[in-house]
Amino acid sequence: MNNKWLVAILFITFSSSSLGEDRKLIDLFNDQVDAFNKKDIKRLVNNVSEDFIWFSITSNELLIETKDKASFKMAMENYYKNKNRNSFSKIEGYTIDGDRISFKEVVSHRNKKGELVESSAMGVYEMKNNRIFRAWYFVD
Repeated sequence: MNNKWLVAILFITFSSSSLGEDRKLIDLFNDQVDAFNKKDIKRLVNNVSEDFIWFSITSNELLIETKDKASFKMAMENYYKNKNRNSFSKIEGYTIDGDRISFKEVVSHRNKKGELVESSAMGVYEMKNNRIFRAWYFVD
């Protein structure tokens, strides 16, 4: 077999494999955003691993928001119930690097006066075994 064909076969194999993994990551990511927008706690929780950790990072500190699947479930229940949020997430762009997807997210909701309030953050999800394993949100 000549080298041109070997290079072409390796490129096609690598590209197909990479595209398949990217597709799984994008599908999981999109499902998580859709579940958030529909307030589907069961789906949100199902998309994370048992040892899921969610970090929030500001200019001054690093916080652990939740440290496992059970605490994530409780946090999401409190987010929707106690704060009576009518939130909507919109992703403005993303980049994939291996098993990580980084993105800009804009979350909007109406305050008590009915005014639209928006906040944005950069986020990174790391995937492992078709679940979100780690999440980092860079917020101000």
